[in-house]
Amino acid sequence: DISMESAPRARELTPRAIVLGIVLSIVMGAANVYLGLRSGITVSASIPAAVLGMVILRRVLRNGTILESNQVQTAASAGESLAAGVIFTLPALLLIGAWGSFNYWMTTGIAMAGGILGILFMIPMRQVFIAKGSREMTYPEGVACAEVLRAGDVGEGAAQGARAIFIGGITGAVIKLAEGFLGVLHDTVEGAVSAGGRIWYFGTQALPALVGVGFIIRFNVAANLFLGATLAWLIALPLLSGGHNPADPALDTAYGLWSRQIRFIGVGAMLMGGLLTIWRVRDGLVAAVRSVTGGGLGSDDP
Repeated sequence: DISMESAPRARELTPRAIVLGIVLSIVMGAANVYLGLRSGITVSASIPAAVLGMVILRRVLRNGTILESNQVQTAASAGESLAAGVIFTLPALLLIGAWGSFNYWMTTGIAMAGGILGILFMIPMRQVFIAKGSREMTYPEGVACAEVLRAGDVGEGAAQGARAIFIGGITGAVIKLAEGFLGVLHDTVEGAVSAGGRIWYFGTQALPALVGVGFIIRFNVAANLFLGATLAWLIALPLLSGGHNPADPALDTAYGLWSRQIRFIGVGAMLMGGLLTIWRVRDGLVAAVRSVTGGGLGSDDP
């Protein structure tokens, strides 16, 4: 708990923290919309927002507090979460033909309603999974963000984090400029061949944004993503490509199989993973529902 380690009268919900949080939520939300639509995954804005917030509040304004930095990263994280909720749901309305185009105000209203609904759901969830000390979820990212804030409060953490963000941003901008504008580099390297009556495909994307995502999500999650890609392209594709027409271009056949069959296997795996996760935290969810319906969380509830 960040607030417990700070002075009782330390500034927290100040106008500058609100404005900075809104600005960073817009920037991080836009970045996650791009990443989500491009790669199918978003990353948390908490840690980079905490670093940037500390740099501005502690180094530029000189008198920022750790509680203000916490408010900034919370606002930025909320903006990123809303962006993820929009890009993972609303495009489906276009794909199924329910929408012919995006309506700005309707999309904004849905996002705002989803954000408010999420806050309402988090009230009982917080009591069960955080305040009551549940061991079902360890929140490694939240713990890491708290450590970043503490390090920045000491002094050197904010400067080191800012330098790393600046170097990463400049490096990514240079590579993207060479790829997208100058054409010196190719962001995708891929190929497919037909051999033994099967399609064999290999490809990769050299995008700086994806490299950054890999650093943020760390090895375990990145390894799971790599495993999913391996199962899809190196195992499922050859198995499903039997009987294809050898006269057809191998690469077009590979993408056709991915569009018609392989990606639906991925959706099924994703749904099963979600159901297993819900089953794993079922006790906490039941306790949260009981608290909403008046059952309470226990005799020691606040």
